[in-house]
Amino acid sequence: MSKTIVITGCSSGFGRITTLHLAKQGWRVFATVRKESDAASLLVEAMAQNVKANVTPILCDVTNDVQVAELGRTVAAATPTVEALVNNAGTAFPGPLEMLPLDTLRQQLNLNVVAHLGVTQAVLPLLKASRGTLINVSSQGGRVVFPITGAYHMSKFALEAMSDALRLELAPFGVKVVVIQPGSSATAIWDTGKKHGEAALGGLDMAGPYQPLVNTIMKQAFEKQKGTGFHPQLFADTVLKILTHPNPATRYPIPARAAWIMAWRALLPDKLWDGFVRRALKW
Repeated sequence: MSKTIVITGCSSGFGRITTLHLAKQGWRVFATVRKESDAASLLVEAMAQNVKANVTPILCDVTNDVQVAELGRTVAAATPTVEALVNNAGTAFPGPLEMLPLDTLRQQLNLNVVAHLGVTQAVLPLLKASRGTLINVSSQGGRVVFPITGAYHMSKFALEAMSDALRLELAPFGVKVVVIQPGSSATAIWDTGKKHGEAALGGLDMAGPYQPLVNTIMKQAFEKQKGTGFHPQLFADTVLKILTHPNPATRYPIPARAAWIMAWRALLPDKLWDGFVRRALKW
């Protein structure tokens, strides 16, 4: 009998490639997308790879409580157990915190933290029934902070804490909680994040005294890194590695350099780190 997994944020990037990768391995995948066109294109791609029977797209905005509840009911009606849940949906809203609209911050925290808990609550009865695995997609940015992306870092630090709490709370039920901490990768998050930042600030060229810093961050993080980061297939491979390991680690930094950056940050005093970052960004 095939195992079942729910993956959020499958319109593109990590979610989509992981959906198809696990479907090839015989997993039954319930994949959330936000638009009908995304569901259709996912099925076309699944058909091309001869795994359409294993892929079920579900329209679900994970920030919508009604749709998340319906997601839980839909999956429960199809299967009595779920072996894994991957909370992958998320984005990055850039902007200097002094100028960031509070509604934008709320949206960032809601999408990257609160919504993950909502999906977890909806699927958890099925996950507990299988003594399965919950995978939360955090970030290198859940341990290391850079300017202009403060709202994103706040959300990922919170997700790390939420994962630690869930790991302790769910241990007696046999549910494993694992965090993946990706560094930069060539996914749509960079383009989407830039658009969010521009919308929130009335254009990222309206950042006032922070403009030189914004320009540098946009060039280094949102333009250069989206083309030089690790291939999303590594993420899919890591998910499969976690799911096939009898006793997975609690955290998986990818690629290897992400682990080094996080370790380096943990060891350096704050002022030394701040000086390094400011020199690198000429700020």
